[in-house]
Amino acid sequence: MNIEKLIESLGKALGKLIFNKQEKSSEKFNIEQMTSTDLFKIFFNKLFHSSDYNKAEDLIFKELEENNSQEIYDISLEFYNSLLQKSDLDLNNNNFSREEIYQGLNDLKKYNKKFITN
Repeated sequence: MNIEKLIESLGKALGKLIFNKQEKSSEKFNIEQMTSTDLFKIFFNKLFHSSDYNKAEDLIFKELEENNSQEIYDISLEFYNSLLQKSDLDLNNNNFSREEIYQGLNDLKKYNKKFITN
């Protein structure tokens, strides 16, 4: 298998996984059309699903600094809400604490100001 086909296969699999994209037989996933947000989602989901919460959190704030969009903000909220559902044992086993969750939610407030409308 050549590298181009391998990348194409990876792109299709990631597209299905990340974007709930149903592939049509004639449809191709073009990695060149991926945005920085698409790449962020891929890396973020990998970190989250491998329980590397600290790196996932670092990636969130890096992305918010570079791309403070509603979509990234929403992903950030979903991340912390998902962590709140985890047991203390799970969090502690993965080097994360409830205090870090609350601090992260508090830190998100400065990014939310952009999206508040009066």
